[in-house]
Amino acid sequence: MQIRVKLFATFRQYLPEQAGSEGILLEIGENATPLQVLQRLGVPADAIHLVLINGEYIESQRREEAIFQDQDVLAVWPAVAGG
Repeated sequence: MQIRVKLFATFRQYLPEQAGSEGILLEIGENATPLQVLQRLGVPADAIHLVLINGEYIESQRREEAIFQDQDVLAVWPAVAGG
């Protein structure tokens, strides 16, 4: 199955250099979870703040469940700090 992964803010560093604003297409297993996909890309789990699949917020406990459908879009943001 294939999904599109979009990483924002400081997480963009975990995408390949050639990734544009549309993120990357990634081949995943049928039972892959959002956290597994992000670990595969090297994104630190403790820095993950906001996770959306097709624009729908995914609560922390659901991030460890296999919930992807083919062609889903996973979008992820870190916690934002600043003043």
